[in-house]
Amino acid sequence: MSGLAYCKKKEYLVVFGILVTCLLLCTQAVAQEASIGTGVFTLGEIEVATKGEETKNIKIDKVSDEEMREFNRETVGNALNLLPGVTLSQAGARNEGMVYVRGLDLKHVPVYLDGIPIYVPYDGYPDLNRFTTFDLSEIILSKGFTSVLYGPNTMGGAINLVSRRPEKTFEGSAGIGAFTGHGYEGFANFGTNQKLWYFQGGASYINSDYFVLSDDFEPTVKKTEDGGQRENSYYRDRKFNLKFGFTPAEGHEYVMSYWEQHGVKGVPPYTGTDTSTTPRYWQWPYWDREGYYFNSRTPIGDKSYAKMRFYWDRYTNALHAYDDATYTTITRRSSFRSNYHDNTYGGSIELGTSLLPYNLIKVAGHYKSDVHKEHNLPNPWQTYEDEMFSIGVEDTITITKKLHAIIGLSYDRQKSIKAEDWNVTPHRDFRKADKDAWNPMAGLFYSLTDTGKLSLTFEEKTHFPSLKDRYSYRLGTAIPNPDLEPERARNYEIGYQDVLFKRISLKSAVFYRDIKDFFLSVTVPNPSGSGTVFQNQNVGHIEQYGFEIDLSAPIIKTLDAGINYTYLDNNNRSSGDKLTDVPEHKFFAYAKYTPVKGLSLLADVEKDSKRWSDSSGVRVAKGYTVANIKAMYEIIRGFQIEAGVRNVFDKDYELNEGFPMAGRLYFANLTYRF
Repeated sequence: MSGLAYCKKKEYLVVFGILVTCLLLCTQAVAQEASIGTGVFTLGEIEVATKGEETKNIKIDKVSDEEMREFNRETVGNALNLLPGVTLSQAGARNEGMVYVRGLDLKHVPVYLDGIPIYVPYDGYPDLNRFTTFDLSEIILSKGFTSVLYGPNTMGGAINLVSRRPEKTFEGSAGIGAFTGHGYEGFANFGTNQKLWYFQGGASYINSDYFVLSDDFEPTVKKTEDGGQRENSYYRDRKFNLKFGFTPAEGHEYVMSYWEQHGVKGVPPYTGTDTSTTPRYWQWPYWDREGYYFNSRTPIGDKSYAKMRFYWDRYTNALHAYDDATYTTITRRSSFRSNYHDNTYGGSIELGTSLLPYNLIKVAGHYKSDVHKEHNLPNPWQTYEDEMFSIGVEDTITITKKLHAIIGLSYDRQKSIKAEDWNVTPHRDFRKADKDAWNPMAGLFYSLTDTGKLSLTFEEKTHFPSLKDRYSYRLGTAIPNPDLEPERARNYEIGYQDVLFKRISLKSAVFYRDIKDFFLSVTVPNPSGSGTVFQNQNVGHIEQYGFEIDLSAPIIKTLDAGINYTYLDNNNRSSGDKLTDVPEHKFFAYAKYTPVKGLSLLADVEKDSKRWSDSSGVRVAKGYTVANIKAMYEIIRGFQIEAGVRNVFDKDYELNEGFPMAGRLYFANLTYRF
């Protein structure tokens, strides 16, 4: 296959050379009986307290590094799927990993890295399959009550990927593994903390030539898939990061970071039963991202501080649409070579103070510039550019020892700088249309007991239309709408969390969301000829309500278990169109058994109800149940070997109709932490 040529043999040797070196260093450190743990880069957190601050926002969920490794969640999407309220999805036609948070996608729930927005400038959709978790200390998810300190576009929440920060003189982790599909992976993280400064670095590599379909898969009339090895399902991802921190005095921290990742992937063709869906023969020869970041914290007296974040990101990718399944020629009108060159830069300044008794006041200002350049041969390069401004204030008020409140307000503004239109003759620019919005939030939190906490929250949040939402012709099937207004949502939630019988951790929530001016694709007359085309318009009214419950407990000394369940009613009040990719019910459970010291057995199961795969309701992904098992054995302190099976019952299932997922998959890993 042509896509395989993009992965050079030299890359394999370099990456695994690093891994072998790190494993040798780890072996020398076995005799050191220092504690094993993962340092969290707290400067990269938004809603969680750093030293010297106070925070009382309990409306967040976390996935720790330990959980990501224990459940073998190598990508961000799979890691987030451990949480209630989150639905794993797959944009099948583009082979992109997605999640929905209480029914809203990643455009409405943006992704951050250490508090810095990293969503793709053009459409707001990062491919979560390209973001591996080997170098993260935790993932923080905010769902129904998101701090205004994040900045704009957090209508449905925010996802913050938090990197590592070394705690000891020398520490690290490394691992290698293999899995079905000629797949293998390797990673290494290393760091040193020298009191006045610290250094953190990491590298990872993952490769798969294909995945194997379930034996229950049956070919359809599309004849694009005959079973066994899934066609055009290869991928490989490489990631590298460096971080240098300067800590000259207590509370002072100044950090420079560099991140680089390179991805290659194929897109398995549609193989469903809908005769109107045309299979695509697509490949991404590269999907790359590079970023430079600065984070800092400076105390101002004993009760105030200043934080700064500055960043520059570059996104480059190429998409080749071939004529057929041979992936050799690009001659048809529907075939093309497309190149995207995007970059974004900006920064934020946050000031906080507790000088007023019983108040912790924070003010943050944000600026972000998004530039998108695309090139569809033989057309020339087209350029689109937006600027985003935001200022927000948040106050945490201690009312009594048991009662506190959080109130906030932000003002966001989107400014159109440039939008070229080469689809008309003569060439012209699109009409510029600026938008703005106010976003209030308020929450009450009451401690019923030492462990029992009740919360009542409300927020009104906005999502601004992306460059693609306003200007894309959708390969000739749509016309742009530069005047598209922001979507608005009101989020209401009642939450309760407790520790029952001193051992059962409970977290629950009932939520309701009302969305106005939702973007829907409307059929309109074709202005350039006969027939009709689509256009994004603010005609949607969406209501979403449901509840979540999460329970975990040590059943006995050798057995831990947990379950979570999400119910979501997703209603389109403006038309009969279906809301896609989100099941009504999702259930997840796990059990971990440790019969003897060092040996652990882990099993987990997920059950999802059906979901719509298109707005017409023709394509439906049926409900499914998938189970995974693994065994782990710690040979010596920090040195572990494990093996397991994913989709142990070899179920044939889909997240998007016509795009079957992997069948039974075997894996084995060797890891070490010191």
